[in-house]
Amino acid sequence: MKTKEDRIPRRDIWTYGYVLVPPVARDRMGPMEVLLKNGHESADLSKLTWEGRLINGDDITHILVVSDRPDRDLEINRLLEAELSRLEAPFAITEVIAVGDNI
Repeated sequence: MKTKEDRIPRRDIWTYGYVLVPPVARDRMGPMEVLLKNGHESADLSKLTWEGRLINGDDITHILVVSDRPDRDLEINRLLEAELSRLEAPFAITEVIAVGDNI
């Protein structure tokens, strides 16, 4: 009998982040939440993995991205970066790192 692990194809998982300095006020990040949700839904429809999470505290604003591809030149990334520019929010993008071993 096959186990659940035998049936699920393994994929590499990658992560990177957007670091916003200085932090952006929570009340200005509403459109970003919508973009992140749309990015995840679009990836699902394409049978891809892409999930972005907004981490917004009093002294930090980060967007953590987990994806099945190391490529940061996706349409959703361009949309996120355009929204950050519209918000006049300076940001840096971290290096892409592999998470786990063929998770």
